[in-house]
Amino acid sequence: MVPLARRLLFRNRGGLIVSVLGVAATVSLLLFLFAVHEGVRDGVTRYVRTVDADVWVAQKGSDNILKSSSFLLTSMAEEIAEIEGVTVASPLVRIISKADIGGRLSATLFLFGFDPKTRLGAPATIVEGTADLKPSEIVLDQAFARKYKLGIGDSITIQSHKFRVAGLSDGTNALVSQFGFVRFEDGETILGLPGISSFVLLKVNGDRAAVVRRINEKFPELSAYDANEFTNHHEEEMDTVLPVFAAAAMFGAAVGGLIVALILYSSALERRDDYATLKALGAGQRHLLRLVVGQSMLVTLAGSIAGALFTVALTPLLVRLVPTLALRYSPMLLLVFPAALIIGAAGATAPLRVLRRIYPGEVFRA
Repeated sequence: MVPLARRLLFRNRGGLIVSVLGVAATVSLLLFLFAVHEGVRDGVTRYVRTVDADVWVAQKGSDNILKSSSFLLTSMAEEIAEIEGVTVASPLVRIISKADIGGRLSATLFLFGFDPKTRLGAPATIVEGTADLKPSEIVLDQAFARKYKLGIGDSITIQSHKFRVAGLSDGTNALVSQFGFVRFEDGETILGLPGISSFVLLKVNGDRAAVVRRINEKFPELSAYDANEFTNHHEEEMDTVLPVFAAAAMFGAAVGGLIVALILYSSALERRDDYATLKALGAGQRHLLRLVVGQSMLVTLAGSIAGALFTVALTPLLVRLVPTLALRYSPMLLLVFPAALIIGAAGATAPLRVLRRIYPGEVFRA
């Protein structure tokens, strides 16, 4: 009975392939949507998470580098350096500016000017070249460089100042814009306001919270943040964007689950005569149910593996076509696979009504 059942239910290979491809497409879509969500979350916070600073100091009310402005006297760094517990205080200037590439293209950059002596504010990960910048040299985010076909030794112009690309960085792609890095004096020149910086980055010795408290008490016009707190403010700022990606992923999961259920239901309808044959041979309702669920789980498992392999193969092409696309495949994405199996199991319940209404006599229809 069992070998015959297997032959009957697996003889329609075309239908099985369609079912597997449907599951694969659903799993691939879910992996992509959740990877975009994680990529955006990671890209927005990676720079501030990995900068070698214990405390960030900004103008009062400014708590992030993306959506708020901060203007400080550069000389404030020297005053803050005298606070108990502060070992290094280094200014950082941030400019949002247009970069001209080859005289033909124009692109927006979040530009940071850091002190080359302390290197506080320099990108943590350099994938090519160096962050030990000479005057009129720049480090570009590698996604930005790929998009505009720039490499080490190429040049870009920012507000009439020509910069040579000396390095490429990773973890500096905020999706909406990418980061660039220059020496502090070059950033100051681009800003056009000598003696003005945006933030002061600190290295401290001892309790960070105590240092933050001392700075806020001595300089009421400033806001000091522990590095972890500063990172959290960036995540909060993205709460208006990330739910959109999460909603898209959940919608994709719902639609994908419906597609899988419909595919399995259609497969059951196509095999109505096969089920009738098995019933005529004495197969019980439970036996047929086990066959249907087993087939659904097998189709879902095969489709999940195919979807994962397709996503892995397609990702390099996507990154090449859309260089600034932020994708991050975290371990959390493994939850997609048990979710797919649950969807498959739920989809297997769709044919139950079909099974109940099948009569053994149908096999003798002309």
